Amino acid sequence: MKVFKKYMMMKKLILLALLCLATMAEAQNQKGTFSIKPMAGINISTFGSPTIEDMYHAKVRFTAGAEAEYGVNDWLGLSLGLMYSQQGAKIDGGVNLILPLENGGYLYSESQMDGYLHADYLNIPVMARVYIPSLRGLSISAGVQVGLLVNDKMKTDVTSATITVHPLDSYTMQEMGENTSVVTQALVTLTDVCKSVDFGIPVGLSYEYKNVSLDARYYFGLTRMDKTEDPDTAKNRYFSITLGYRFHL
Repeated sequence: MKVFKKYMMMKKLILLALLCLATMAEAQNQKGTFSIKPMAGINISTFGSPTIEDMYHAKVRFTAGAEAEYGVNDWLGLSLGLMYSQQGAKIDGGVNLILPLENGGYLYSESQMDGYLHADYLNIPVMARVYIPSLRGLSISAGVQVGLLVNDKMKTDVTSATITVHPLDSYTMQEMGENTSVVTQALVTLTDVCKSVDFGIPVGLSYEYKNVSLDARYYFGLTRMDKTEDPDTAKNRYFSITLGYRFHL
């Protein structure tokens, strides 16, 4: 109960701080003006998956594109972007499955995988940017993003062992060990494993000095990206760091 009360208090303080920043912001963005910002940098990407979270690991990839921004007023801007974004994850871990057989028995599969899954997107972020008072050049942003899949590829080195058991209400590892067959190592390459459209929420923090901008952004994917017959709950996650230059139009 005490932990819950502390969490609610912290949440209220954060919301109050954001409200103060928005209402106290001094002029850093001119009302009615347009600007465009080419940018490039890196993604540190992975897949969030509560079912097989130990299998996906962070991988460094590339991103580049541009954002156009309109000044709504002196402290708020709205931007529309188009980014080529290389995403994906390193695959390293084990997956255990228990599957029913037609004769009433079970098939136990224990697989070790090592490889990668690459998924490249054209991302279209729509962001609201609030410029922070007293710290000229610093801003926070949040919005929504649609990603259009350009290509994907999964390549894994798989070693698996399968164990067949007879019909049982319950079974132990010792019982399963009586009927064991081992599948030799295999190299698996797949394409067209990800859904064609991804949707999620980006949030970011930026600092700009003399039109040179350093942006840090985290993306929370909301779409289950796996389109195979037996999909897991993997969703896109990435942290990007980009360097850009703002041109005022």
